[in-house]
Amino acid sequence: MSKCGKTFTKDSSITRHLSQPRTSCHSYMCDIVNISQFTQVQLPWCDVSPSAPELDPDTCVEDQLQFNDFWNIGDDFGSLDNDFGAAGESLEKYEGAGACYSKNGLTFLDVFDADEYAEYRKDNLFYPFASKEEWEVADYLLRSSLSMAAIDEFLKLRMIQNLQLSFSSARELRSRAEMLPSGPSWKCQTIPSIHPTKLPICLFWRDPVECLESLFSNPLFHNKLNFVPHHVYKTAVWLLRVYSEWLTGNSAWDMQSQYPRGDMILGTVLSSDKTNITTITGARITHSLLLGLANIRMRTHMKLSSKAFMLTALLPILKYLHPNQRMCGMLEDRLVHECLLIILKPLMIVAEVGIMMSDPVGNVRHCFMPLAAYIINTPEAAMLAWEDISFHHGFLASITVDPNGLKTYFEACTEHQLNGVHAPFWKGFPHANPSIFLMPEPLHHWHKEFYDHDLQWCLKVVGAQELDFRFSILQPITGYRHFTGGISKLKQVTGRVHRDIQCYIVGLISGIAPHRFMIAIHALMDVRYLAQCPAPDNNLLSCIDQSLLTFHENKNIIMTLGARMGVKKPIDNWFIPKLELLQSITSSTRKVGALIQWSADATEHAHVSEIKDPARRTNNNDYDPQICRHLDREEKLRRFTIATTLKSHGLDCSPVDVAKENKGEEDDIDYDEQEPSDPQTALLEEMNHTCITTNYFSKESPCHPCPLPPARL
Repeated sequence: MSKCGKTFTKDSSITRHLSQPRTSCHSYMCDIVNISQFTQVQLPWCDVSPSAPELDPDTCVEDQLQFNDFWNIGDDFGSLDNDFGAAGESLEKYEGAGACYSKNGLTFLDVFDADEYAEYRKDNLFYPFASKEEWEVADYLLRSSLSMAAIDEFLKLRMIQNLQLSFSSARELRSRAEMLPSGPSWKCQTIPSIHPTKLPICLFWRDPVECLESLFSNPLFHNKLNFVPHHVYKTAVWLLRVYSEWLTGNSAWDMQSQYPRGDMILGTVLSSDKTNITTITGARITHSLLLGLANIRMRTHMKLSSKAFMLTALLPILKYLHPNQRMCGMLEDRLVHECLLIILKPLMIVAEVGIMMSDPVGNVRHCFMPLAAYIINTPEAAMLAWEDISFHHGFLASITVDPNGLKTYFEACTEHQLNGVHAPFWKGFPHANPSIFLMPEPLHHWHKEFYDHDLQWCLKVVGAQELDFRFSILQPITGYRHFTGGISKLKQVTGRVHRDIQCYIVGLISGIAPHRFMIAIHALMDVRYLAQCPAPDNNLLSCIDQSLLTFHENKNIIMTLGARMGVKKPIDNWFIPKLELLQSITSSTRKVGALIQWSADATEHAHVSEIKDPARRTNNNDYDPQICRHLDREEKLRRFTIATTLKSHGLDCSPVDVAKENKGEEDDIDYDEQEPSDPQTALLEEMNHTCITTNYFSKESPCHPCPLPPARL
C-alpha cells in the first residue's frame, strides 16, 4: 500500500505511481529534507552564484533548493506574478498620450438602447421574445448544431408546444433573431479583373474600423485594456528594461511620437491563413482574415475563449485561366494584396487622421489605428513582404516594366528576388514596415522549425530506430505525452506534439550524440525556451543572443556528420528561413514586446469557431455567404446575451459610476491579478469564462514552494 492509501498488485504499477510528479507519494526530496532536519545534518549543495542572497535560516531546505535553482538563471525571468507595476519595478509613461476628451461617450449599453426596437424592451427586456425563459430556449436552439428540419421537429413535440412559445418553426425563430441588435455588418464586393478567371471574384468583408470599435468598447474587456505607451524597468534607476505588452516596446513609443499630444494609438493586429473547411472530400479552402486589438492585455487576448479576434474578411480563392502556373501564382498574390488594400483602406484613413471612439466606460478618446503586428506563417509572410521578408521599396521603384506584362515584369522582379506584386497593401499604410509587423512567430518559426530541422538532424545522427527505442522506454508521466511507438513515423503532427518532443529530446540524445552536436541542439532549445518568456528583460535577451552564438560556433558538426540532408543527398548550406528568423528574436522583442503574445495558437484556434463550425452548418454549397450569415447571427446572440445579462443584474456601464470605482486606473496597470472590487467587474469576469494561466517564468517567494504545472485534462 502506498502512502496515499492506494493498493497495487504489481511492482511496476507502484513505480509508475511514485514517478507521477503531482501525487502525494512523490516525496523523495521531502523525505530527505525531513531526515536531514531530524538528524540536524545540513545537506551539501553548491552555491550556484557568488552573489546569491542569504535566505532566512527559518526557510526550509526544500525552499532553499528551489530558490537556488531559480537564482542560477539570475534575474532573467524576474518576478512576473504581475505584468506591470510590480514591487521593485518602475514605469516611464509617455506623457500626454491617451487623453480623455469627454466622459459622456456611447457605451455598449447606450448603443443597445438606441436600437429600433429599444422602445419595446422597456416593458420586455428580452423582446422580440416573450420572456427570459423563451429567450434561453431560442438561444440554445440557434447556437446548437441542429438543422432547421431538426428544430422544426423539436418544436412540434407536445411538451415543447405546452410551453406556448411565440415561434413555431425554425424559419420564424431565425426571423426573430434578425431583429436583435447587430454588430459590424458584412459586405460583398465584386472585384474586376483584366485576366480571365473561372468564377467571378467576390470579396466578403466588413469595416475593420467598426470591428476595432466593437472590440474597444466591449464591456468584457473592461479593465483589460492599456492606453498609454510605457517603459518598464526592474530598478528605480531605469537600467534593466522589461518588454511584455505591445505598448512596452519601442515601436509603440515611436508611433505615439508621430501623433499630436493627447491622441491615443490602438494597435491593429492582423492574421490571415488558409484553412480546410471540408473533411476527406471536397477540397474546399477558405482564406480568412482575422483582426484583433494590440491594446488588449496579453493575458486576455491569448486566451482562446476571450473572443479577442474577429473575422473581418474571407479572401477569395480562385484559379486564373493562364497557361503558365508561375503567372497564375503571381496573379493570386496580387489579388491578395488588392483585397487587403480594399479591406484596410478605412483603417489607413483612420491611421492618418484619427477618429473619436469610446472605451468600455464611455470615455471619449481621439484614436489612431496603426498596424502593430501581422500574425502569419512563413510562406504567407514571404508573399506579403515580396518574397524576402525585408523592405524592398527601393528595388520596386527601379523596375520600370509595365506590371500588366506578366512575363516581362516577373523576370524583372526575379532579379531582385521579388514575387511580382507591384502594389503591396502596406505601401500606403502610415508607419507600416514589414520588418516590424512581420515578427518571428512562435508556432511556425520556432516549434515547427524544431520538428522540420532539429529533430531530423537528431534522427540522422542518433538513428531513427535508436531514438524511437529511447522514446518508447521512457516512464509515462502524467501531464506529458508518452510516445509508445517512437516519433520517427508520426502522422498529422501538430504544434502540441512539437512541444511534447522538445521536453525529451536533449536528454534522449545525450550519451550517444557527439558532444558538439549536443551543444548545438541544446543551444537552440535554450533559445526557444527563453524566447517564450512573457516579460523578457535585457539580461534574458542577452542570454538568447549568447545561445544563438553558441549554436553558430558548433553548427559545423551538423554538416560534418551529414545530418543536414535533402531528399536524396546532403545539403551544404544553411539557407533555412526559419533558422534565419531566430536571429531577429531580440530585436523584434524590443520593438513589439514579448513574442509569445503573437503566437498563431490563438488565431489557429479561432478558425474553428469562425470558419469550420459555421461551415458545418451550411448546405455544403456556396460557403462564404452562409458563413457570413451564421457569424452575423452569432454576433447578435452574443451581444444580446451580454446586454440582457448586464441589465437584468441592474448594472449599467455609465462612465461616471465606473470612473469613481476605478479611480486612478491609468496609474495602476496590473488588473489581472486583482480580485474584482465591484459587482459589474465581477459579473463581467464570470461572463468571460476564462481562467488565469500559470506563469512558469515567475520566481516564487523563498518561503513558498514553486507550483507544479497544472495537469492537462
